[in-house]
Amino acid sequence: MSEKIPSNAPAPEPYEPYRVTPVTRLLIDTTVAVFLLQVTLFYLQGHDVVGEKLSFSAQAWTEHRYWTLLTYAWAHAVALPGAPGFFWLHILVNMIPLFCLGPALEDYLGSWRFLGLYLGGAIAAALVWVAVDYQRGASIVGASGAAFAVIAAAGTAAPRMRVMVFLFFVLPIPMKLRTLALVICGAELVQRVFHWMPEVAHSAHLGGAAFGFLYVLAMRLICLLPKIAD
Repeated sequence: MSEKIPSNAPAPEPYEPYRVTPVTRLLIDTTVAVFLLQVTLFYLQGHDVVGEKLSFSAQAWTEHRYWTLLTYAWAHAVALPGAPGFFWLHILVNMIPLFCLGPALEDYLGSWRFLGLYLGGAIAAALVWVAVDYQRGASIVGASGAAFAVIAAAGTAAPRMRVMVFLFFVLPIPMKLRTLALVICGAELVQRVFHWMPEVAHSAHLGGAAFGFLYVLAMRLICLLPKIAD
């Protein structure tokens, strides 16, 4: 049975399939802005002066540059080993999950809690990396740990919700969010165990994912957050 809508009722808001929520937009915009500054100064000065200042390492911590525990997540590689033409790939891979999953997760958690998830994921990722994989003189940059926190949190919040995943950016595969999170984290664990792609901080990714999983569980316990409708 249909229901008549009063003529003075407000019109429903139009559906926005690519709506980006405030904190998600802020995170993406500031990260891209820092990356553009990195690239500009890298080609002007011949080295990544911005990335060096923002990167996190145990040495930065001992030098009391505590802010690098967060700022490293806003810096990205501007020269990939063996593939200089793909300098944009690092930031692209990190921003895709934030753009695709961030808005729904921000609506679910609320903007401040979502920001806490992102920042906490970055911190947890850096601390796990230092505890497990740190080598003298090494440092990390990139939002991967925070992005993994977002992926794991989404998989925990709405495990049976289906999304379309484009394998290699081409092949469409429908997949539950829980499956997506488990596949991505499982791949990281395998690479960490067998030391594949050693230049990638796999332990940081897993640390961020663990934080995202526990964060949603804790928020549900404390704040009685509902599940996202499947």
